[in-house]
Amino acid sequence: MSPVPATAVDRVRSAFADDPEFHELLAEFAAAMPERLKGLLEAHRTAAYELLRTRAHQLKGAGGGFGFPRLSELAAELEKACVSQDPLRIIGALEPVIGYMKRITA
Repeated sequence: MSPVPATAVDRVRSAFADDPEFHELLAEFAAAMPERLKGLLEAHRTAAYELLRTRAHQLKGAGGGFGFPRLSELAAELEKACVSQDPLRIIGALEPVIGYMKRITA
């Protein structure tokens, strides 16, 4: 999987994006996406499915807390897939998470 930059049209904004109190937090959250993405990809590359499950679980919570409910939904699916330890199911759940994460903006 190679990184593909999202266009401005494809960007996903938080439900809290218009709240000035969240601006700084959302900027930090969006800035952390490349590192979180790297962690997911590394865990997948090494078949560290428990670590991948943990990272998906963290994303699930963070998505809701930062106003990205779709991220929470996708991460929940990845978390379930990791429990199954089925590589095809995992990659099928991981790809939408990656695609969504690349579109997140503050």
